[in-house]
Amino acid sequence: MADEFERTRLIGDITRLLCDVDMPEGTRTAGLTLIGWLARRKPTELPHAIGVPEARESERRVRASRAKAR
Repeated sequence: MADEFERTRLIGDITRLLCDVDMPEGTRTAGLTLIGWLARRKPTELPHAIGVPEARESERRVRASRAKAR
């Protein structure tokens, strides 16, 4: 149970760090990749179906909508 708590906490911590707009692209990619590996439920399961390219596109859309709101 403690391992599950730590895994979940680490995913949350990395997610908060990735929200930093000054995050270098390579670091952001590494963080998204790490979250994908941490999100696996069993050793035999693959990481989530949403890959880094899709996550980047989603992030681009979110940033564009935030910029329009300003």
